[in-house]
Amino acid sequence: MILHNKPAINNKEIESLKSVLESGWIAQGKKVREFENLLCRYLGYKPGYAVAFSSGTAALFVTLVSLGIKQSDEIIIPSYVCSAVLNAVYLARANPVLVDVNPEDFNISFEQTKKKISSKTKTIIIPHIYGVPANVDKFVKLSIPVIEDCAQAIGSEYKGKKVGTFGDAAIFSFYASKMLTTGYGGMVFSKNGKIIEKIRDYREFDCRRHYKPRFNFQLSDFQAAMGISQIKRLPQFIEKRTEIADEYYEILPSENVWPSNRINNKRPNFYRFLIKVNNPKKLKRFLESKGIKAIIPIQTFELLHRYLRQNPKNFPVSEEIAKTTLSIPIYPSLKKYEIEKIKFCLKEYFRTN
Repeated sequence: MILHNKPAINNKEIESLKSVLESGWIAQGKKVREFENLLCRYLGYKPGYAVAFSSGTAALFVTLVSLGIKQSDEIIIPSYVCSAVLNAVYLARANPVLVDVNPEDFNISFEQTKKKISSKTKTIIIPHIYGVPANVDKFVKLSIPVIEDCAQAIGSEYKGKKVGTFGDAAIFSFYASKMLTTGYGGMVFSKNGKIIEKIRDYREFDCRRHYKPRFNFQLSDFQAAMGISQIKRLPQFIEKRTEIADEYYEILPSENVWPSNRINNKRPNFYRFLIKVNNPKKLKRFLESKGIKAIIPIQTFELLHRYLRQNPKNFPVSEEIAKTTLSIPIYPSLKKYEIEKIKFCLKEYFRTN
């Protein structure tokens, strides 16, 4: 079976983990600081403006707390997004305000967001869904704090700048299936030193002279060492994903692929490559019968407005996307013969359907 996703692990990661084991220090330490500083440099900023966490969800939650989010504050988020975003909002005791997404890039709708802004709106969370940049500059002009959710989008670029550098803060995820992985893990980046100071203060939970509630969301040096190796290889990962996407574009009808290969001012990292069809479950079964694993990235029941029992008619685009998309393998460790098999099977399916 060709897996839908698979981490790109080689001897460099193995050697980096071995070196940490031999050092005798595997908790949070100098490797975590090195990983944080590498992310800053990758984004084009000096070290000291990133904080590593045990997960992307923890990174988002602590960012919300550090921005001063209080009970009953409203946070605007899209309905078409991973439920981890909703979890972080509730952990911060805030009220989520759901909006629909755009049909072109599947990102949060600017027009719908403007309609939902109230005196209680304290933050807007902007996911760059599946690595395709949102029009984040428009949201920044609303003068409401913006958190960029780059869990799937590290390395993507919008108007020549890396995503994560537009808003008040950005969060990243390094889960096993993400662009680069530490197994579990996440990071916060902010150009605002005061925000970063508050975020780091929350993470450093132990041996503090003055008490206030904090929590152990630390990343280990063991994980960070792997992240250091992975972030150095990230440009190669993106290049490989882009090459595979180009091969898919060549053999598939333009109306059946997402993202479009004609998007202006946006350079996606191709975290996902989606096929748009009326019956994605049928295509999924066909591919699996050929030994190719595919997934429906967010199913209808997973839409946040469905979880919160809100009227589906208010989220028509999210509903349509969930019913008509299938994600196919595009990870950098795919072998050439596997890519050729996927292409062959896709051409066979579209020829007969």
